[in-house]
Amino acid sequence: MSGKACAALVLGEDTKAFLAVIRSLGRAGLEVHVAWCPWNSAALESRYISHIHALPQYRSDKHDWLEAFNRLCREHHFELIIPCSDATILPLQLHRRELEFATRVCPMPDDVYRTFFSKEETYVLARGLGVPLPEQVAAGTMEQVREAAERFGYPIVLKPKASAAKTNPQVRQPVVKVRREQDLETIAAPVLHNGEILVQQNFQGVGIGVEVLAKDGEILTAFQHERIHEPRRGGGSSYRKSVPLHDGMLDATRRLMKAVRYTGVAMVEFKYNPRTDLWVLIEINARFWGSLPLSIAAGLDFPRYLYEMLCRGRTDFPQRYRLNLYARHWSTDLQWMLGNLRDDHRDPDLMSLPLHKVAAEIVNVALLRERSDTLVWDDPRPALGDLRGFVEHKLFTITERLGLARRLRSAGTLEAVRAARRLVFTCHGNICRSPFAAAVLRQKRRDGIVCSSSGCFPKEGRRSPDAAIQAAARFGIDLAAHRSNVMTQDDADAADLILVFDRANVDELGALFTGIAGKVHYLGALDPARSLEIADPYGSDVEAFVRCYERIYAIVCKAWGTLPA
Repeated sequence: MSGKACAALVLGEDTKAFLAVIRSLGRAGLEVHVAWCPWNSAALESRYISHIHALPQYRSDKHDWLEAFNRLCREHHFELIIPCSDATILPLQLHRRELEFATRVCPMPDDVYRTFFSKEETYVLARGLGVPLPEQVAAGTMEQVREAAERFGYPIVLKPKASAAKTNPQVRQPVVKVRREQDLETIAAPVLHNGEILVQQNFQGVGIGVEVLAKDGEILTAFQHERIHEPRRGGGSSYRKSVPLHDGMLDATRRLMKAVRYTGVAMVEFKYNPRTDLWVLIEINARFWGSLPLSIAAGLDFPRYLYEMLCRGRTDFPQRYRLNLYARHWSTDLQWMLGNLRDDHRDPDLMSLPLHKVAAEIVNVALLRERSDTLVWDDPRPALGDLRGFVEHKLFTITERLGLARRLRSAGTLEAVRAARRLVFTCHGNICRSPFAAAVLRQKRRDGIVCSSSGCFPKEGRRSPDAAIQAAARFGIDLAAHRSNVMTQDDADAADLILVFDRANVDELGALFTGIAGKVHYLGALDPARSLEIADPYGSDVEAFVRCYERIYAIVCKAWGTLPA
């Protein structure tokens, strides 16, 4: 490309697909802008990023994000806008008619979006095309889940109808597996809280992904990978290899793309049993996928091809790629290895591997047939940031159990409490823990302290659960009138102290806001004899809320009651 570089806007979050797209377009000579990405993402350290833009968080009840998005597009005239995750695709899809530059966003008609992003509608389409599928039923109650489990037998798979919810697309709704009858209610109840789910018969096999670039339903190029290290609780693989295209799965993928005249990139996920040679469709990801770095390393550069197809009209792309090439995402694979050490290797459903097989993977490094998702010679900093985040999480787990570390943390938090005049209690939804803690402090507070509560769930006005209201009443706290508040950057800037309840709260705040690291402290640090984290009781009964509130009440009363007047 000559002259001024064309600009592309990439929206995403992780060091897998998001980072791979940034690198691909940057190496192709495009000026890469990014937005709607967590501020603590290691991907932001990439040398291929030209500009990082701050956009308001998506809110289903406010449109300031939409105005800011349109203004950003007007200022920079992006040639292509690529959302890389469900959380960034869903808002743009819901508001396509309000986007001033909708034609520059990767195209997906509403009917195609509904079909591919609804697991239930994908199932209906595939069944009509004769694509092999595991049996499944919809369930809205625990009784219906039990009936499905009796019909299918254990293990069973519980799936949300869509991976992301309209009210809070930032939180991915997980697929979970129930292996034993005695675990059914514990695992299924939280999933049912979000509405009707799909209960699916388990299919024993390895994960396979067929990745394609298509135009008007015609596949222009395709790639296939096989999962080597699969997380036991579901999710993307941390280690996988390139394999030859399977005729049957490729034909099924071709029929699915043709049925909806799909244009764009997609990864069609299958399960394959090598002993029986049977396979089934699992789902379709109509976006870039987590194993994207492998296909690029093997010779098929899907992000660049997508740009050239949509913006340059190109339709002829390479068809061959390197086989038996491996790629590893080191931080998630280290986590997989720790879990694999604890797994029962006799249970084939866990997809665990004997230690000697894991150790033998060093051969792939020696033969130069292994790549890293994050560590590349021309852009090493994201890999260092990714591993730094992994180490910080592990150190958190270790130091929480060390008495000296807990006492030092407690002293630091108490010092911050003594100095703070404007403080905010923050949890995920601002309907359970944070409003209760703030209400207790307002009962006990001294003059001069301004206390509030907020959450990261992107919708205001949500009420506290009935169980929370009943439990709070036992402590003389009325939560009936409470309505949730969403934290903003201005709120974070104004606070002297932000008190949180668990590690997930810290991660959310770090992803959404800048300049807050020194302000964030755990409320549980003021009670060093017990766990640092105070677990979220959401979805539990009244007695679980009471136990949670007993600890919060005691901490607040002791900490602020002992402060000098």
